[in-house]
Amino acid sequence: MTFSAQTRKKNIDELKNTKLDLLIIGGGITGAGIALQAGARDIKAGMIEMQDFAAGTSSRSTKLVHGGLRYLKQFDVELVADVAQERAVIGKNVPHVVQPSYMLMPVYDEPGASFNKFSAEVVLHLYDYLAKVDNEWAHYMIDKDKVEGEEPDLRTEGLLGGGFYLDYTNDDSRLTTEIIKKAHELGTLITNYVKAVDFIYNDEDKIIGVKAEDTLTGQLFEIHASVVVNATGPWSDTVRKQLKGNTKKKLFPTKGVHFVVDHSKIPIDRTIYTDTGMDDNRMIFFIPRSGKTYFGTTDTPFEGEYDDPNITQDDIDYLLKAANYRFPNAHITLDDIEASWAGLRPLIQDEDNSDPSGISRGHDVFVSEGGLVSVAGGKLTDYRRMANDTFKMIDEELAQFDKSFDQVDTADIRLSGGDVPEHQTFSEYANEQTEKGMAIGLKEDEARALVNWYGTNVETVYSLKDKITDSELPLKDALQLEYAIEFEMTLLPEDFLARRTETLLFDTPRIEKLKIPLVEHFAKRFNWTDQEKKKWSDQVDKKVDETTLSQFK
Repeated sequence: MTFSAQTRKKNIDELKNTKLDLLIIGGGITGAGIALQAGARDIKAGMIEMQDFAAGTSSRSTKLVHGGLRYLKQFDVELVADVAQERAVIGKNVPHVVQPSYMLMPVYDEPGASFNKFSAEVVLHLYDYLAKVDNEWAHYMIDKDKVEGEEPDLRTEGLLGGGFYLDYTNDDSRLTTEIIKKAHELGTLITNYVKAVDFIYNDEDKIIGVKAEDTLTGQLFEIHASVVVNATGPWSDTVRKQLKGNTKKKLFPTKGVHFVVDHSKIPIDRTIYTDTGMDDNRMIFFIPRSGKTYFGTTDTPFEGEYDDPNITQDDIDYLLKAANYRFPNAHITLDDIEASWAGLRPLIQDEDNSDPSGISRGHDVFVSEGGLVSVAGGKLTDYRRMANDTFKMIDEELAQFDKSFDQVDTADIRLSGGDVPEHQTFSEYANEQTEKGMAIGLKEDEARALVNWYGTNVETVYSLKDKITDSELPLKDALQLEYAIEFEMTLLPEDFLARRTETLLFDTPRIEKLKIPLVEHFAKRFNWTDQEKKKWSDQVDKKVDETTLSQFK
């Protein structure tokens, strides 16, 4: 099923002319989960996103579907249990995006250490129990010599041992995209680059819709709905400020920063989760991916522009110090950072806790005066449970209009790209499709990368080869671009480089070669003027400069 600029135009026309049961503001993971459930329940629903899908927090996480091991330090057992069990559900429904793997938590004898050998064993045992991990993936402890053998570049001073435990790798924007595509398939009217600029009220001051703006054209229009949901993550308070009357601030956004270096600088074989070693109650991930290693995250209070949170010199100094402490032979400097990203966590205010790392990652759903339903807080892994809890409020609001809909468990819905045949494991399917990709001219690593990125949709990607005969891009990039435009509502070069592919973060140097043919393809496809071509080309340059931290180099 296509999901293109033409789909967007059609959806906007329908949003203008249809009274919806439900309108969702926000196209990140939270809004996507609600849109999926709305479609599954045959609710007449729409979803609008003021930027591109997942452009905010949902493309700026640590890119894991993890259960929140460190929250056990804060005795947030219920949250860990709920979130950890969700990992397997998501992995089943979108196996090309979310895959299980063993991760290593080294244990050190040093000031501020989160765990000693005994407490690490207890915590990992509890983690397995809460997540209902089977014996195949049960944690196990290893001694110091084994840790050194597994990861010889880790700091050995103070090393006591370590533990292997199950967590899941992921790409956050890809996961969000696959949910949105499935929601579209199920009938939800979805569009990016449409911003809710104000609310529409009836005579009783009840919200009956929003005034919206197409941010690409400046066109203003109205969308009418029985219920409106605010699922905008860090922008939740900003949206609520548009309500009549006073609104109390609910969120305490904190910033998380990650850096990417070449894998040779930190040559690890698996994800490592460890204390920073700076006696600051913080833990840090080191994750190998696509020939690179990335590490993070920070956790600092944030004030500033939410659209593109800035990285500061303090962020750079902190993460470089932590990385070089844990890997003393790495000697990473600013010049080694190939890419970076910063994202905001939409944490809920906690008057009893001023430490950002100690604030709960739980979520809250509430109804404001006028009937606006808001969902705030939460974690990427928990998107389905957030949708379920939000729908409890939505259903109550819909009942006022004598509307009710059958309940559906989205745990049983395969996401876009997740329809692996019952007789095959994903690994078997990937091997089969890799061979088919090589048959159309792709290198083996390119074909395998496409299967791992698109899952069962790779068959559609391969089928596009005859449509790209005049492309000046390499075959893999040309196939991805054609698919992104036709099936993933990709409207701008940055959408493609930053969220429909991982090029911006994990293959940044190639952008210089890709940019001209890429922009030319968009310009031809969407009939851009020379001025528009320059605007969107300059946007790519600006994004690359920000990502590579060129202002600090």
